[in-house]
Amino acid sequence: MQLGEYIEVLWRWGWVIILVTALCAAGAIGFGKLQTPRYSSIVELNVTPARLELGLSQTVVNMLRNYAASVQAESTARKIIERLGLQGIDPARLRSQIQAEAVEGEYKIKIEVTDEDPVFAQRVAQAAAEILIGEVRAFAAKQDPLDRLTATMLNGGAQPAGRTWPKMRLLAFAGVGGGLVLGLLIALFLEWSRVELVQTPQEVEQWLDLPVLGSIPALRRSRMGKSK
Repeated sequence: MQLGEYIEVLWRWGWVIILVTALCAAGAIGFGKLQTPRYSSIVELNVTPARLELGLSQTVVNMLRNYAASVQAESTARKIIERLGLQGIDPARLRSQIQAEAVEGEYKIKIEVTDEDPVFAQRVAQAAAEILIGEVRAFAAKQDPLDRLTATMLNGGAQPAGRTWPKMRLLAFAGVGGGLVLGLLIALFLEWSRVELVQTPQEVEQWLDLPVLGSIPALRRSRMGKSK
């Protein structure tokens, strides 16, 4: 197909493309409206050694990994429940809502808590950070002062939770993009179905590359009530 033919197809079936795109976009937005909002609160901790040496730096990196794993442990979830006085909260479920990442290059630990309640997410993130700082201090108290680690919260502690799901703008873009692709495919299929039907003698000659010698007209049914 030439460019002009594609433009003709778009002009002929543009209404189909627009309709399918609108339906897909509306479906994506409607799907987002039905979702339960989830919010995430993030808190970052800076874990630094008393002195910077190559051997000690590698130890700090290993400790960061261990501390990040500790934050996500069920035992930490139990401590958070006890610290905040939460009732009826399953530690395993709370543990699944807590994510921790060791940012080794910056000597940081990033804790993220996700929940349907933004205030609850922030409280849990703050409690998890405070518990981790207590563990770092308890471990440091047993070490030589030159080998100790110091953990401090950055940015004033856990940040107010922001909505992470549903992302309505992303869903809308996905719906529009998917609708455009689906609409184009449907338009091409409809065009292919239309051109596959031989409608005129000229089309017969074009398809078979042979001249048309004659044609048989279609018979029309006699009207009801007309005498035979």
